[in-house]
Amino acid sequence: MDQAPNDTSDTRSYDPAAEVVRLCQDLIAIDTSNYGSDDGPGERKAAEHVATLLDEVGIESQVVEGRPGRANVVARWGGGDGRAPLLLHGHLDVVPAEADDWQVHPFSGEIRDGQVWGRGAVDMKDFDAMLLSVVRARARAGAAPDREVVLCFTADEEAGGHHGA
Repeated sequence: MDQAPNDTSDTRSYDPAAEVVRLCQDLIAIDTSNYGSDDGPGERKAAEHVATLLDEVGIESQVVEGRPGRANVVARWGGGDGRAPLLLHGHLDVVPAEADDWQVHPFSGEIRDGQVWGRGAVDMKDFDAMLLSVVRARARAGAAPDREVVLCFTADEEAGGHHGA
């Protein structure tokens, strides 16, 4: 039996808060420390993860490198009403962290005292996770926006933006 467009029976187990937490933990676990040079791990692994998350819900994206390993994700979603696109963006890199200076490992994404801990938990992998969760939920529901939205997840915001941001 086909489901009506507004039938939510297949999404009743969907918990948006839990998805945001999971996505945030997953992003934090990917070390994207930006040392202001090409010495760090880069954003490629995180960019590929984001691209996969978008692809899972039918949003085609492109991974673009400003330099090898310094990757950005760009996707276009919805549209058709003739208005100029709306840009929604976040960055994937984080300021370096010394594990010895932290109560929990900075790339663990551990939940402690009801909060997600880790480098990027408040700048900006938390927002990336919220944005991805909302977009994924709308895409799963078949609710693409009338106005085209450009989704952009960038490299190098923490050190000048020359390779993305």
